[in-house]
Amino acid sequence: IILQPKLAKGKRLGGENIQDVLNQHEHDEYFQFEKEFIQLPCNIQEFHDKIPNDHLSSIFSSLSTSKVFPELHMINETTIAVNRHDYVNFYHTITDVYTVYLLCCFFQRDPKSVRILFLDAHPKGNLDILWSQMFHSYTRLGHLKNSSSIFYRELIWSQPQSKSEIDVQRNRGTAPSFFFEFRQHVLKQFNINYETNEKVNCQSLNLFFLVRHNYVAHPRNPSGKVTRQLSNEKQILDDLKTKFSNYSNIHFSANHFEQLTIEEQLNTIIQTDVFIGMHGAGLTHVLFMKPNRILVELVTSSWKTQKHFELVASMNNVNYHRCLIIDGSLGTSQMFKDSILNCSDDPLKQWCENEVKLCNSSLIIYNKLFAITHSIILQPKLAKGKRLGGENIQDVLNQHEHDEYFQFEKEFIQ
Repeated sequence: IILQPKLAKGKRLGGENIQDVLNQHEHDEYFQFEKEFIQLPCNIQEFHDKIPNDHLSSIFSSLSTSKVFPELHMINETTIAVNRHDYVNFYHTITDVYTVYLLCCFFQRDPKSVRILFLDAHPKGNLDILWSQMFHSYTRLGHLKNSSSIFYRELIWSQPQSKSEIDVQRNRGTAPSFFFEFRQHVLKQFNINYETNEKVNCQSLNLFFLVRHNYVAHPRNPSGKVTRQLSNEKQILDDLKTKFSNYSNIHFSANHFEQLTIEEQLNTIIQTDVFIGMHGAGLTHVLFMKPNRILVELVTSSWKTQKHFELVASMNNVNYHRCLIIDGSLGTSQMFKDSILNCSDDPLKQWCENEVKLCNSSLIIYNKLFAITHSIILQPKLAKGKRLGGENIQDVLNQHEHDEYFQFEKEFIQ
């Protein structure tokens, strides 16, 4: 397929520093594709009626065919074209990255050999590194404007976010194809050791509280104000630290991810046994927790029906608990603190008690089996042998050893 980048019209090229494009409209971050943006090196008649009426209809409306082309720039490597939305939201970025990884599996391509072509004109984002680490590299369409025509030997069009197999709209609670391979690929590319300490150790638990801080993520939020923050964050964290300091087996920590690298975030999560946080994209990290851990999602009444992270937790075999707290306007109340404390404490107790119960149940089963072997009926008359046993040795000199054992007939034990 041939692309002519000069026919992708837009106000921006993409990749700008966010401070240079504050307050720009979102539509400025997308291109309009003029006729002949896409060309096929052949002569096909009446192909437009074969184009499906879906997310590709607008871009493929620019398609034309021809057998005559100027000098072409050749791209021999497999390339996957992605048109991103919510590009700085960790949840939506992960759904996009998973979809592209799945395409690599479907077409049997090594993800690290695949190039990514961004069809959007978003500025730089803090999650761009996911694309460069997961795949070979990425290129922005806007940065190819100086190339008149580019010939791609293999260009694959990715699905939109809403069609991702792990998007909330799929309402999927079980892991889709290559889900765990995807998880391992992400961890491996960031040098995270994911194979150690798979089993839960209730004698040494790591409890992590993710808090939300202000930061400028995209041009439409120049103040960087983030919603669903704890108005009495310090007091809550101090109370939690005090509470869990009474337990020698619990190691409590808290942090926000806004200023941490992706590698630092993943390192934190892979070591976390109990993950607590307000509803928000950061909870997507539950995807990278070890199995049979715990996620406690704090939600207000306006978010209590959202299932994003409950579904992701279920896919990754992580125990999920939803904790309904009162709205932030009353965030300084004792009720608010108690709610979080209880939501942190109850699953933990239940979890580790279940670990103990599991051991106890094994003992009970063993004891029952032991008892069964003693609650039986013997019929001694069906034990056949030459001797009864207990004779004086002088009376049985030279007898064969097999005469000192019984043969047990049918129904000896009942």
